[in-house]
Amino acid sequence: SILMLNPETILSNPRQPRRVFDEESLQELAESIRRDGVQEPIIVRKVKDNYEIVCGERRCRAAVMAELNEIPAVCRDVADGDMLKFGLIENIQREDLNAIELALAYKQLMEEYEWTQERLSEEVGKKRATVANTIRLLQLPEVIQEQVADGTLSMGHARAILAVGSVSGQIALARKIAANGLSVRQAEELAASQSGKKKPKQETVTTKPPHIIALEDKLRRRLGAKVSVKEQSAGRGRIEIEYFSLDDLERLLALITKL
Repeated sequence: SILMLNPETILSNPRQPRRVFDEESLQELAESIRRDGVQEPIIVRKVKDNYEIVCGERRCRAAVMAELNEIPAVCRDVADGDMLKFGLIENIQREDLNAIELALAYKQLMEEYEWTQERLSEEVGKKRATVANTIRLLQLPEVIQEQVADGTLSMGHARAILAVGSVSGQIALARKIAANGLSVRQAEELAASQSGKKKPKQETVTTKPPHIIALEDKLRRRLGAKVSVKEQSAGRGRIEIEYFSLDDLERLLALITKL
């Protein structure tokens, strides 16, 4: 059943994974709630004589800002150990957490439930590589984590910075990205240059003369195998014929001896 509760009397989730509540975003939500009301009930649990938020803290805060006297809520029996999991999974589904909040929550879930990254990925419905890349963000210096949390740097920028080995190099690259508004691709190129990694050289494609291509095609059709004719100098060269088994080799030898 739906309860109608005063939002000012509802206690916050002590395991709330969200660490930043954007004031402007809350104001926008409050205006929407003031106009249309709370469209989706929050989830609460009973704690002694009070109700505590399990999911829906933003809606509750915005309802207080909108000066509502009551909001809809659903009461569930949720154990202390599941408070973080419920809050995290709801925020993941809504894509409400920034990358650092998500990484910290992932880490906390793994530590509390002794989950592997694979088990965690199953629980939150994300690919294992996505979970691993998110947790790696916690290896960044705190100043860079703050930039990722406030949106100055994107997840792509952060992953590029992680490729730089030294902390000083990471901080320098982060400053350069923010100061010059560099794209993720530009950040990756700078990170590669700082790490001493060179881009692989593109192979030079050489075009064979038409008569060589025609000869290869003729031999290929005749032998039923891949044939490559390679010219050298002074009219010399070599012919390479691929075979896939001893039987295939004997077949080719029989054909060649008949030519």
